[in-house]
Amino acid sequence: MRILVVNAFRRDNRGDAALLSVTLDQLAQAFPGALIEIAGFEAPDRWPSFDGVPNLGSIRRYTGDEEIGRPRRIARKLSAFALAALAALPGSGRALRALSRLLPGEIRAELSALGAADLVLSVGGGHFNGRADLPSDLSIFFLLLPLWLARRFRVPVVLGPQSFGPFPTRIQRLMMRRVLGSCRKVVARESISVHRLVEAGVPTGNVERGVDSAFAFRSRSQHDWRAELRVPEGSRLVLVTARQFLGSAGQLGYERAMADAVRHLIERQGCTVVLAPQVTCAYQEDDDRIVNARITALVADPRLRVLDDGELDHHDIFALYRAADCILGTRFHSVIFGLVAQVPCAAVEYDHKTRGIMADLSLDHWVVPMAEADAPTLIGLLDRLLAESPAYRRFLAAEVPGYAARAHGFVDLLRAELTPLVSVPVEQLPAAERMALR
Repeated sequence: MRILVVNAFRRDNRGDAALLSVTLDQLAQAFPGALIEIAGFEAPDRWPSFDGVPNLGSIRRYTGDEEIGRPRRIARKLSAFALAALAALPGSGRALRALSRLLPGEIRAELSALGAADLVLSVGGGHFNGRADLPSDLSIFFLLLPLWLARRFRVPVVLGPQSFGPFPTRIQRLMMRRVLGSCRKVVARESISVHRLVEAGVPTGNVERGVDSAFAFRSRSQHDWRAELRVPEGSRLVLVTARQFLGSAGQLGYERAMADAVRHLIERQGCTVVLAPQVTCAYQEDDDRIVNARITALVADPRLRVLDDGELDHHDIFALYRAADCILGTRFHSVIFGLVAQVPCAAVEYDHKTRGIMADLSLDHWVVPMAEADAPTLIGLLDRLLAESPAYRRFLAAEVPGYAARAHGFVDLLRAELTPLVSVPVEQLPAAERMALR
């Protein structure tokens, strides 16, 4: 059996790296002995594998490579549009296989893997969303393209636990409806994502509620962060994550509020505060260290600890959050890592996934919208978080294990839904199943 994992991002986004690690583990559990490959957003010549699984690169990475000039990127995107147009023709699978021999190596590798797969799985995350602009239209197109091509090869497609929406443009809704409507299973990790799919016109017959796969992540790191950070005996360790997201004025207000909150923790609460980068991605400058440097300059206190190591992997970052007494997280997977480790967390919300998942755990009263995160609000939230920490920990100890078990349940979903399909050739399936794969 051959499985292709698509839409994997980069390991310097530690949340996405954890999702990919869990996905690979769960596929191996569901289908022992399967040959698994990744069509991801990492250059295969630099990162030939992830957790020992081969990385082929992808059409999406090839067309969005920021190391080449804009005219070449445009030409590459046009070739991908032509590929999608060909895939729209009836019975195009054979033509796509023949064409793959003439295409550039990275496109050929993903296209060949799609055609040879018994199952295509789109790794979970928060990628499928848009604004009313052309870049969002293109982003959704390239995320959907491998799923669209897989369907032309009559390969079953599953989407791991995802956030979906919003989809403000007609073309975004049309693409989502056309492609996701033919997938075998679409797993949404919050109720609002299910609602957004319904708004886009995606049939709900193949949509199921799930739990973010990061709740099934287990770190292998034994890193002793409290010793390395020289946290004084009796001092509470508070981890803070920040990110770039808002427009210039809103972002400045958010960073000033975060700086005031950090200064309050250090000066009035006597905490050891560490600014940690959850994402250090060069792509589109999505690097938390840039924001952390601006917050550090505003705090202007040598007692603030700042991590700037871009080489730390998702296992070591998880171990850092596990060592904390409290977390104020903007990057939501920093909050999930904390909750899995049963560390009290407050979340700054920049996307509906934050409140949706926190509401699942009856923790939405610990969420503040990023645009409303002024200094008094954050300071009040943190003071309450520190005061209620013992009760919060008891709550997490009672609630998180059961919630995390639902994330592990994705293995059973894969087995139940797909074992009958991947065990026999398509030509031998009943007529109804063959039609479902078209």
